[in-house]
Amino acid sequence: MTYHSVLTVLFFLAFLALVAWVYRPGRKQQYQELAKLPVRDDQQARAGSDGEQIHE
Repeated sequence: MTYHSVLTVLFFLAFLALVAWVYRPGRKQQYQELAKLPVRDDQQARAGSDGEQIHE
């Protein structure tokens, strides 16, 4: 095996490990919460100083 072949196999294994880590079942809840962050941040930014919503 050449140096390039070894690196290719190592990077492929690292890719598979990353995919397994991202798609493991326990992460679904966390990803759903993270998906809501932009909307939640936007709602907080639009809130007035007294906590009421400002409508544009």
